[in-house]
Amino acid sequence: MSAQLEGAVREALEDLASSAAPPDLTWGAINRANRQRAARLSVAGLAVVAAAIVAVPMVAGGLAGADDPLAAGAGQPGSVKPFVVTAYSGVNGTADVGPADDYSLLLDPATGTYEKVPYNEAVPSPDGSQVLVHEGDNSTAHPSRRGLLDRASGEVRWLPGNFGYTDGATWSPDGTQILISNKPKATTDPGHGFLLVDAETLAIRLVESPDINSRNAVGANFVWAPQGKELALVHTTNPTGAGPAEVTGIGYYDLAGKLTRTVPVTNGLLGDGAQFSPDGSRIALDEPQGSDDIRIVDAATGIVHQQFSVPTAGRVLGWYDSSHLIVHDYGDPDLTERPSVKVVDLTGKVTRTVPFAEGAESAQRVYLGASASLQTGVEKLAF
Repeated sequence: MSAQLEGAVREALEDLASSAAPPDLTWGAINRANRQRAARLSVAGLAVVAAAIVAVPMVAGGLAGADDPLAAGAGQPGSVKPFVVTAYSGVNGTADVGPADDYSLLLDPATGTYEKVPYNEAVPSPDGSQVLVHEGDNSTAHPSRRGLLDRASGEVRWLPGNFGYTDGATWSPDGTQILISNKPKATTDPGHGFLLVDAETLAIRLVESPDINSRNAVGANFVWAPQGKELALVHTTNPTGAGPAEVTGIGYYDLAGKLTRTVPVTNGLLGDGAQFSPDGSRIALDEPQGSDDIRIVDAATGIVHQQFSVPTAGRVLGWYDSSHLIVHDYGDPDLTERPSVKVVDLTGKVTRTVPFAEGAESAQRVYLGASASLQTGVEKLAF
């Protein structure tokens, strides 16, 4: 079994364990296996990847510390490189085909080494002082729980409550709150919407969103919109209950769960990093259903600005600057190409490649932060 196919199977098992059972399960599983890509967000009948799955610290819709680095000379020889991979999550364990014994690798900014931690998800806060961690797979043997790991002390404060049907945990841009999509097992159960967790007190506020099930056929996750004052969710529908669901738009919600407006789009999904451009005017959408395409749309109108292909790329992680994206590339095991993080322009041309750290090749999720956290001597990790 190839590394990509194994990752796809493992992710499908993780989604089934941690999320409510959605429609079109057979179609979704086949689609994921055929694509052999664990990180691509697809309009399958499986829940959208948790940050993946990817929570990218953002400022005004862009990555933390990136107002427009290329415009200031970043990307040119000798210029300041603004980003670093702060964590790899969902690294394959050896005893379980699912995520129960997966682990994460966390960057020590003082030494430049990645330390193994026993959590299958580890999402660093924007300032790097705390890490949202997850363990278990929602099974009887390995119940799910989430907590906040303090980097200085190594202690974990575990959140109260059952987190068996939560997904897509991401930090607010200012690092004060954590957003977690809430998906009860049955569509008729109460509580569909999202959780907002206070990072200081761990107080949890459940926000129910009216009619969310009718707008969210694939179980997509809420993501932070620019400035952290509202959320975005890709709306999908499957009126026939057969075949792939259809993307109908991007809905914007206030923090009370009220839908305030909808921008029409016909394809493409938002990842948990909420890929808004640095100025918030555009969105980078992963194209589903086996495509390698990325679509850049206007955040206010949904009009398509660009569409291009990035072969073997699994997911858009965010914007490097106003004219470049950062993508998670799963590589090509048949050609012995290692997984990497790549910077690409808006035609798909690769301008920078950062190979995964040793031992992180099977990671399902990649998290980025500002290179300003790096201490002298380990600047080589920046890109």
